[in-house]
Amino acid sequence: MSSVELTSLREAHRDQTRMRILDAAIDEMREGSLDALTIAKVAERAKVTERTVYRHFQTREDLLKAVWPRMQARVGSSGFPQTAEELIATPLRLFPRFDDEQALIRASISSETGREVRLSSNERRQAAMLACVEDALPGLGDPAKRRRAAIAQLIDSAYGWSALRDFWGMDGAESGRAAAEAIAVLLGRRAADDERDVSPERDFSHGEEI
Repeated sequence: MSSVELTSLREAHRDQTRMRILDAAIDEMREGSLDALTIAKVAERAKVTERTVYRHFQTREDLLKAVWPRMQARVGSSGFPQTAEELIATPLRLFPRFDDEQALIRASISSETGREVRLSSNERRQAAMLACVEDALPGLGDPAKRRRAAIAQLIDSAYGWSALRDFWGMDGAESGRAAAEAIAVLLGRRAADDERDVSPERDFSHGEEI
C-alpha cells in the first residue's frame, strides 16, 4: 500500500470516528438533558476513549458547536433561507421532521447550552431573515424590516413549532402550514383572509405589500 493510500485511509477513519462521536452526542441529547451532556458519556456511547474525543474536539463547547450542523442535517435543514419563497417553504418542510426528532429538538431549545449554541449562529440567521424581508418588501424602512425579520425568525423556528404543538395540539404538517401562512402574510405574499392552501410549489411572488 502506498503512502498516499495509507494517508487516505487514515483520513477516512478519522472522519468516520468524528461522525460517530457527533452521532453519539446527538443520541445522548435525545435521552437526557443537553446541559448534562459530558465527554465521558459521549465517549462511552461512541465506544471510543475520552482521549479520542478530545483529539477531535478540544473542549465540550467545541463538540457542541460541531453537533449543531450535524443535528440540522438530521432534520433536513440545509442552511438559512435567502429568499421570501425559501423562507415560506421552510416550516412546511422542517416542522414535520421536528415531530420525528421531537426529543432532540426539545433538548436543543430547553437548555442553556442549546441557547448558547443557537446564539453562536444568530448573526447569520438574522442576516438571512433580513435578506428574505428585503427580497419580499424592498421598499420597507429599516425599523419595519427589522421587526418583520424578528417575527419571521420566531415563527420559523423550533420555538414556533413547539408553541403550536404544545398550546394548539398541531402536528408538524399543520403547524408548518400555519407558520408558512403567517410568514406569507407578514411578507406581503398573501392577504390575511386568503384561505387557499400553502405548499412549497405555490408561487408567492405576486402578493401585495401590507
